[in-house]
Amino acid sequence: MKSRHQNLASALLVLALLSALARATPPSTKLQPGLWLFHYTSTVQMFAGGTRTINQTSRECIKNANPAKIPLMAKLPPNIQCTAPALEVIAKGYHVTMACAASEPNGMVTHLDEDFVIMPGNGGSQISLAGTVHQRITGAPVSIPAATVHISAQGHRIGLCLGPKP
Repeated sequence: MKSRHQNLASALLVLALLSALARATPPSTKLQPGLWLFHYTSTVQMFAGGTRTINQTSRECIKNANPAKIPLMAKLPPNIQCTAPALEVIAKGYHVTMACAASEPNGMVTHLDEDFVIMPGNGGSQISLAGTVHQRITGAPVSIPAATVHISAQGHRIGLCLGPKP
């Protein structure tokens, strides 16, 4: 059962990360439109011991140069509620913090506190982020230890978007 909850928590962390990236709008950064490749690495450290690393890759067609319009996620599932990201301009990019909670029908709630640095680069053809997510679960039938997830992600433009075939 603990593994199922860890998998759920990992999936929620990825969703929250993508949402934070999609909603965190650096005020003057523009991305180059086209086909982008994104790589994500998440290392989950359980406070009760144990570590697990998750690697994911996705390709996305970016049509709008505004980072807030990155179509990494059309919409969060209705059971996940997040605060609006707080965005602060820093020397190399942007510092973003936010909190999310995912409620399950069985009464369990996964709480996520997120803290990321987003760094655009190379004239809008690259973007990277790094940060941590602190996770705790309440309402579980058994005690589930809290965890910290260290996340890094990089994206870069790899070409033109392929249009639909006639």
